[in-house]
Amino acid sequence: MKLTKLTLTACKLDKSPISSIPPFSVMVNPEAITTTREIKYTEPFFFDSLKHFISCGEDIFDVPKIILDTTGAIPKSDWPENCNDIPQMIKALKKVVADYVGSEHESPIVNVQWGNFLEYARLESMSVNYTLFNRSGKPLRAEITLKMHLYKTLRELLASLNKQSPDLTHLVEVQVGDSLPLMCERVYKDPSLYLQVAKVNNLTNFRNLKPGSKLYFPPIVD
Repeated sequence: MKLTKLTLTACKLDKSPISSIPPFSVMVNPEAITTTREIKYTEPFFFDSLKHFISCGEDIFDVPKIILDTTGAIPKSDWPENCNDIPQMIKALKKVVADYVGSEHESPIVNVQWGNFLEYARLESMSVNYTLFNRSGKPLRAEITLKMHLYKTLRELLASLNKQSPDLTHLVEVQVGDSLPLMCERVYKDPSLYLQVAKVNNLTNFRNLKPGSKLYFPPIVD
């Protein structure tokens, strides 16, 4: 059975692959992958010693060690495609996870896949630790650390938010008989906000809503 390798693929915001950037498969699978969920709280005040919940922070996703080795310990058949030395390997990896993509106006979203393990993430930092050089100073081995934040599309984020609070964005399905003022009354307790909601959803004919369609209701801003 062929060994399945961790592969990183550059993607667009909608998670579709960027075809012009070749995926990067590691030479040696990492020993560990770490995910961390942060919760944000207020700092205690002199009159209030309790920490109060603010929000759920971003999910942090780390690949602590990707090994690159050109000493001969790893067969060339396992080297990243079209790479003959450590600098070329690092350049290929940066292209997938860190470099600016002109057509997208930002660095890529990264598809991280290893067998059944699949996540999408944005790079926060990439560290390179060169651990071996030849006599002329050319690097022969390096260890890469990737620190990322797990990524969700806008629709995925909105769909996962608490739909009971007017302070959060809602994704609401249109029911038979619904009108935009009626939906604004349900979400905001204020039907007069229907024009703003129509604008957010690019509705040109908000009087005829299609049952089953979904509309975004953004947070109320005072």
